[in-house]
Amino acid sequence: MKCKKYIILLAIIAFIFVGIFTIYKLTYHETINYVALGDSVAAGRNPYGAIDYGYTDYFKDYLYENHNLKSYINYAVSGYKITDVMNDININRKITVNDKEENIRKALRESDIVTISIGANDLISSFNISNIGSMLTNKNILYNKIDNIFTKLDELIVLVKKYAKNNIFIVGYYNPLPNLTKFTSDIDELINYSDKKYQQLSSKYDLTFVKVSDAIAKHNDYLPNPLDIHLNKKGYEVISRAIIEKLNTKSLK
Repeated sequence: MKCKKYIILLAIIAFIFVGIFTIYKLTYHETINYVALGDSVAAGRNPYGAIDYGYTDYFKDYLYENHNLKSYINYAVSGYKITDVMNDININRKITVNDKEENIRKALRESDIVTISIGANDLISSFNISNIGSMLTNKNILYNKIDNIFTKLDELIVLVKKYAKNNIFIVGYYNPLPNLTKFTSDIDELINYSDKKYQQLSSKYDLTFVKVSDAIAKHNDYLPNPLDIHLNKKGYEVISRAIIEKLNTKSLK
């Protein structure tokens, strides 16, 4: 009889714990603080010079709908190079979000997810339409430049990780000049080299590399202005989906 009562008692306790766990699973949602760093691509600049809806906005929307987004702060600025982002952190830049002043170090410390897209301006500063052919005939110069960019990126990541201890997603380059079909293979070669460098950097610092070059290359209509290197909303949405795909394959820290 005692044994039977003991079994019934254990069954009741187990039932209570299952009920509590079920309620917890149904009611609990993690809260996410999302910080974006970078240049015009992270800022959402469109092909006609205006700041519009970018990949960080689409990603923010996804987090809001699926992960109980708590905050979203975008420190990206059109035209930024790697040293500009580093300077922002070093001087503890402040911006106003929803009438509240937010400094970048605090935002990074409290972040659950950080996305970074930076370095394109460091590379593109070597190019213009008139000299692109001559630049691409001597790829060694460009490979060296890319190596130098990733040395700076390494320094930036060390600085970011001084404050941000959770999930960092770093977004790769895409071919910004698909209409120059004469040079597509040469530019793609440089992009592929950069993607490998990104992968090495990600492995070194436990980052998540988001490769976007192939997805963007499939659709020239994502870059509708031949005189501009920026994506339209569809292109930015593709980048956002690439980040979401990476997010869904890992557990948030």
